[in-house]
Amino acid sequence: MFRFRLAVVAVVAVWLAAASAPAQEPALATAHGTVGKAGKDSLTVKPRGADGRFDKEVTLTLTGTSKITSLSTEMRSGKPVPVQRDVDAKDLKPQQTIAVIYTQGAGGPVLLSAVVLSGK
Repeated sequence: MFRFRLAVVAVVAVWLAAASAPAQEPALATAHGTVGKAGKDSLTVKPRGADGRFDKEVTLTLTGTSKITSLSTEMRSGKPVPVQRDVDAKDLKPQQTIAVIYTQGAGGPVLLSAVVLSGK
């Protein structure tokens, strides 16, 4: 009976230690460039570096909370106003200008938010 109690206490102690450990904050990353490929579950972006040249492509996983918007301008009261509208990844076309915010997930980079210019 003593061994059983000792085992239960050990398990509870380990569980409490794991539960009280602070969760690591996810890191945010940004990129801007052009759309490479867009699919149902992923988005490939060709980011531009500080020197203006294209860097290595980044493939971002799309989740149910990933948000993609299209930026355009509309005339309101005779003045151009920037307007964002939600779009699906399947609506994106290669070579469209895009800016993304993403984080590193368990399976690789995960898209959080993207804004694409609708002009191209």
